[in-house]
Amino acid sequence: MSTNNNESAIAEAPKKKVSAIDFFCIGFGAIVGVGWAVSINSWMAGSGGPLPAAVGYLLALILMIPISLCYCELCSMLPVSGGGMAYAFRAFGDNVAFISGWAAFGAFVTIIPWEAIYVVDILSIIFPQLKAGSPLYTIAGADVYLGHILIGIAISIVLFLINRKGVSSSASMQRILCLILVGAGILAMICALFKFDTANLQPVYENIGKGNHKSFIGGALVILASAPFFLAGFETIPQGIESAGGDVKSVGKTVVLTVVLSCLFYAALLFTLGGAMPWQQFVGFDSPAAALLFREVYTGAFGKGLYLFILIGAISGLITTWNGFMMASSQILMAMAKVSIVPDSLAKQHPVYNTPINALKVCLVASIAGPFLGSGLIGSLTTFSAAGYVTSWMITAYSLIKLRHSEPTLERPYQIPGGEKMGWFAGICMTLLLLLLLIPGQPVFMGWFATAMFGAWMLAGLVLFIIDYRQRRQFSQLKRASFLFASMMAQQGDVELPDFADFFEDDYRYLSFVVPKGSDFAGKTILELDWGKRQNIFIIKIEHGSEMIFLPHGNVTVNVGDRLFLVGMERSIIRFRDGQVIGDKYSMGNLKDFMGLGDTEAQVPLVCRVVKVVKEAPYCGKQLKNSGITEYTHCIVIGLQSLGKTFMMPDASTLIEEGDDLWIVGLEENVERFMAVTEH
Repeated sequence: MSTNNNESAIAEAPKKKVSAIDFFCIGFGAIVGVGWAVSINSWMAGSGGPLPAAVGYLLALILMIPISLCYCELCSMLPVSGGGMAYAFRAFGDNVAFISGWAAFGAFVTIIPWEAIYVVDILSIIFPQLKAGSPLYTIAGADVYLGHILIGIAISIVLFLINRKGVSSSASMQRILCLILVGAGILAMICALFKFDTANLQPVYENIGKGNHKSFIGGALVILASAPFFLAGFETIPQGIESAGGDVKSVGKTVVLTVVLSCLFYAALLFTLGGAMPWQQFVGFDSPAAALLFREVYTGAFGKGLYLFILIGAISGLITTWNGFMMASSQILMAMAKVSIVPDSLAKQHPVYNTPINALKVCLVASIAGPFLGSGLIGSLTTFSAAGYVTSWMITAYSLIKLRHSEPTLERPYQIPGGEKMGWFAGICMTLLLLLLLIPGQPVFMGWFATAMFGAWMLAGLVLFIIDYRQRRQFSQLKRASFLFASMMAQQGDVELPDFADFFEDDYRYLSFVVPKGSDFAGKTILELDWGKRQNIFIIKIEHGSEMIFLPHGNVTVNVGDRLFLVGMERSIIRFRDGQVIGDKYSMGNLKDFMGLGDTEAQVPLVCRVVKVVKEAPYCGKQLKNSGITEYTHCIVIGLQSLGKTFMMPDASTLIEEGDDLWIVGLEENVERFMAVTEH
């Protein structure tokens, strides 16, 4: 069989969905895998002891639960790639979405070389040959060897090929590595408890010359400067949620679960490992400190075995994060490209796997760059990422509040406890944390070099955003939103089609145009135009600036510059087109494709149903114009079957009788309301 035939078979095969358990492994692995085995003694040193560091992660948990709850509601409500950027675009539009997306992408893509650096460093311990010979060069005080570069490139390419096949392929590897990682962490805690001595935790707090803190609480607050970096792995879940299988509400809840368990995991490790040997001695260990601790406190073969197992767990953890953020970085970059925040070419998808192939290539370059940079830049990369995450999380919290007001009827499979108050709490906490990261002279300040890196990154993004201005103007904001949220519409429209759907292809048409200056209907209300009775066509959508109105009320005014979407029989649509001033830039097509019932993506989130008229229905025995269907349920009747006869686009005088079948079109919640009225 030829390669093309193989690819066709793959493309036609049903795509494997990713379960909530898989997403938990992706998120938890990306969080706790980010470097506890190599960074734990650095946390103790920077905080003034294991206890302040452990308390710091408990404080981080208090800050992170509200923001993770915001993600839980938003990602189940808007299950699309892009995460915070997509929510900001839906709530605030281009400018705020750029700030959120670019800050988050900077944080995501920075983690990739971070992981690459540490993985090759640990592999060098297991395989000393990787450091054979003289270093190629030294950067920021760290030597870079040829072996480091070669192994880093090799792993980068392997992860690229895995992610090229999609989130499900990435999740399969993540599940295995996550089990190894968790096993190593649990074993480390158990073995540390056998050597635990409270005397090793003394002094409870002491600044050993790292950081500006002067008290236990000050030392605990230091953790907040880096905690966003070490807890950000939950962001991989909303980035891949388009591949979710089953209930997206369950997937959303995994965001909260991963954050809670990860903070507790970190705090428990700090407490147990900090008590296994005098912490002031432990903080002097080189990387990977956790593995070296067990070789020190356990002698003989058992100590060496623990050392080796913790090393394997550390590598597994680092690769889970590396893998998770390669996926997440490519997804958010593709989402930004879909709405023209970055060049459109980055939205290109693989012809077989539908993965963001060009965005993945960008991530591959970032991954390969890591081994070239060396370990000397680790600290600055960590705090730079923290600022990017906090910026994005702050905007996400405010996006939840905005969407509660602007789109109150949007289906929310999960609603956060406390509602808007919880959203405000999350937003204010993230705002304060961002300010603390940027204000010098206090424990949370991320440092001048990281601040300069963050400012330069955002400035570079702003230049790119301005350059892409013409690209964004090619399509309206609402049209670009349809690109971003297309998969969500497709999921909502995945229902059994009514028998009359084929008529949408053969007989019904839609017409779309922008109301030009000089048209005689501009400035009039829909009720005044009365096109339903006069022309036998209906307005099903109006795009007015950034507002989108579906099946508008009769008192809505049609203005110059609005884009109208009309539906009707083919002859009625053509007659309207030829008889009205609508300009040359219009589009027309069959209603089936327009509603996403054919092979194309839906341009409107409308559904169609067949409703059997019962005697008790309030509209039974009335003419269509007096039925109140449009006025009270905001649905339209586009067809009627009575006594074996079919009436498409029935006129206003048509009598609705018991036993008739009505063809109803409307927003899903309105159609359900109409059917409830019919049943009762």
